[in-house]
Amino acid sequence: MWHEVQLAKDENRRELVLAGPAIRKRFEENDGNLDETVYQLSALNLLDINDTPLSEISSKIANLEHLQSLILFRNQIGSIPAEIGQLSALKVLDLSGNRIESLPVELGKLKSLTTINLSGNKLKEADLGQLERLTVCNLSSNQLEQFPVLPIGKETHHLAEINLEKNQIKEIPNSLVNQAGLKAINVADNKIELVPQFLAKITKLKEINLKDNPLKDKRLKKLVEQCRSKQVLDYVEKNGYVAPKSENDSGDKVPTEPTTPEEVEVRQLIKVFKASDDARKVSFTQEAHSLRAHTAHCIVRDFDVGNMKKFLQLQNELHDNECGKRELATIATHDLAKIKGNIRYRADLSEQIEITPLGAKAKTTAAKYYDGLKQQAEVIRKEKKRSTYSGVYKFINLLEGEVFVFFDDEEKVISLPPLTNCDETKISADTKNMLLEVTSSVSMDVCHRVMVALLKKLLLKDVQVSRTHPEGKKKPKGKTSSAVVTYDKAVEMHIEQVRLYDAEGNFHSLYPGKGDLVFPEEEKIDVEFK
Repeated sequence: MWHEVQLAKDENRRELVLAGPAIRKRFEENDGNLDETVYQLSALNLLDINDTPLSEISSKIANLEHLQSLILFRNQIGSIPAEIGQLSALKVLDLSGNRIESLPVELGKLKSLTTINLSGNKLKEADLGQLERLTVCNLSSNQLEQFPVLPIGKETHHLAEINLEKNQIKEIPNSLVNQAGLKAINVADNKIELVPQFLAKITKLKEINLKDNPLKDKRLKKLVEQCRSKQVLDYVEKNGYVAPKSENDSGDKVPTEPTTPEEVEVRQLIKVFKASDDARKVSFTQEAHSLRAHTAHCIVRDFDVGNMKKFLQLQNELHDNECGKRELATIATHDLAKIKGNIRYRADLSEQIEITPLGAKAKTTAAKYYDGLKQQAEVIRKEKKRSTYSGVYKFINLLEGEVFVFFDDEEKVISLPPLTNCDETKISADTKNMLLEVTSSVSMDVCHRVMVALLKKLLLKDVQVSRTHPEGKKKPKGKTSSAVVTYDKAVEMHIEQVRLYDAEGNFHSLYPGKGDLVFPEEEKIDVEFK
């Protein structure tokens, strides 16, 4: 048994990483084969083997039933075993930089998969249509001649990023218009001649890369090379290719289930109000901006928090899913009445920052809070026999030296992202007006995506759907009369915009702006700007 595998087994580790010159040499001495004892480590959540001569994934991979991340990039793998379909907990699959020519049908059984990276292989076709929760898809640098089959339908609107750069694709199919959550698509360096007009109808699409394609429209080709995505999409909206009605694209929009005449669908409503001149403002220093660059705020007015347990649960769900266990972004919610004046986002030495962490009764410095978290993390790490910190403890190193915090006008720290809020501004059952805060070190798109998910969960937190007889009475037993969709509680949310300024008082941005709050059609959520 390899030393690293033996150690993982003895300590019942959840993560195993095999990489580096020593590991590569061990593979070479073993004819590119992996120590199959690895497949006995059934507790593994992550298996990472990269930059080795590994040539085969054993069918015994099915034994790793708790595996959430399988990272096998830059090896010499030629095929994927059908048994991979048994990894029901798998969320991330990275097989980039291998020699894979085809995908097994069983790949479609990975219903939890959110991220797939198969770039740098030899794929000529790809069917990912069954991956209902797929969010990020990277099939760049393959040999695809047609667009991959992607998940579409009412329950599959998670796909946000598609990368198909450096393939042989000739056209973009009509079915792409069904990807309501799509924000970025890269089809650079393909064989595309015509860019369809319907791309501009994908409401969330903000980034598109069409470079190095043989585009017939010379004006568009110039825009693609010189301008940003917005200008390209604006041009495509007016001048893009429209297929003749006689053309039958196999990727036509999948028809949705018809709504019966007796069924009434009620939309929920978000009203967005402009920030007044004396409204709360957020400003940032360049130092803080360089440490954690992306932030979005908005105010929710006249909101009934109600069940606190449910309120906290929805935030935890967002942190686990949309926020990628806080690795992509973090959320903070504050009682607006407990924040004095405007908010400033700045960096300072951890010894000089005082905060009352969420759930604490007394102030402490960020440095002392760091020491306490580090001790807790070490205890948990040893108890779970892990080699690394997990959960929020992954980020405690951010408190060393200079940290980034949000202050109010009374110099009270209201937030220390991505670790904790201030206990003094926490939400209670009596809260009516909330300040929502999302920060990310990844991108502004991530901030916006998480904020939209948060607002949707808040909007629909107490909504219950029931079916009643058209007259408003419960449908009598044995009757087949039609039903009307009603809501036990009608919901309308009021959002106030928040302006962001730099340290010199120069206007930076506004959230939410028009186009920031976009929901899939099937969710029946309207947005009005007042």
